[in-house]
Amino acid sequence: MKLSRTAWNNVIIFSVMIIILLINATNEKLFPGEDKASKAEQFLLPEHSVILTLLIESPAKQQILFERIGRSWQLTSKGIMLEKTDSQIEQMMFAWQQSIGLVQAAEVIIDESRGITVEVALAGETQAVTFTLYPLTDQLLVHQPQENLWLALPPALAQQLLPISF
Repeated sequence: MKLSRTAWNNVIIFSVMIIILLINATNEKLFPGEDKASKAEQFLLPEHSVILTLLIESPAKQQILFERIGRSWQLTSKGIMLEKTDSQIEQMMFAWQQSIGLVQAAEVIIDESRGITVEVALAGETQAVTFTLYPLTDQLLVHQPQENLWLALPPALAQQLLPISF
């Protein structure tokens, strides 16, 4: 049986379409997406986000403000003497972008007067993301009131996320 040029083109087109359908159908089984991954861990900030400003306010109303000015950072502090180099500030911002915490299942009962408030303004976002950090001896608890989300992080991460210990 001899096929014409048009018939061979149709055979090739339908074969490629079937292969594409097979790949799409089996892709989810071969490579499970992150959407179905365990939600036990979550990033503090959205992945690949760019921090524009970071405001840290202690319970004693002392404030530290980091602002992105071009490619460098400007540090403004109120009530605190703080000297950080650009590389130290970059490391701190990288820690904020890469930190992953374990989601806490239930409401956490904690002394809210000891919380450190942090506001992070991200590029492309209209509203700043607010966190309340509670450094404890065995972990760092982070509360995000917008999503009513509690995350537990290792206590050593408190030193990376906060420029000084409050």
